[in-house]
Amino acid sequence: MDILRKIFGKNSIHLRVILLFYNNNGYFNNITGLANTLNVSHVTARKVISDLVDAGILREIDIGKSLVIKVNESSPYAKALFDFISNIKSIKDSKSLEEIIEKRSKEAYRRMGGKI
Repeated sequence: MDILRKIFGKNSIHLRVILLFYNNNGYFNNITGLANTLNVSHVTARKVISDLVDAGILREIDIGKSLVIKVNESSPYAKALFDFISNIKSIKDSKSLEEIIEKRSKEAYRRMGGKI
């Protein structure tokens, strides 16, 4: 996921949280557990979660005395973000941009009867 770190910043806690939710089961039982997993303070974890809830990426659900944090499946922003991450991951395993351009150029050349 180096490309995501290049796009969003190397030390972005927000990106680390997003990737944690993307790569795992899509929810966390509480902020303390999330903070411990990320090795950040509870205050930092609370701020990042609040930002991502405000952005519509995550949502919080009160279950008794627990606060469950999960991906907001109904958010078009969350869908777009996770689709973007999926596309980035699939591109990493696919052909290089130069190979794609070369192939498309050859196809266009052939369609034009070999004339430019």
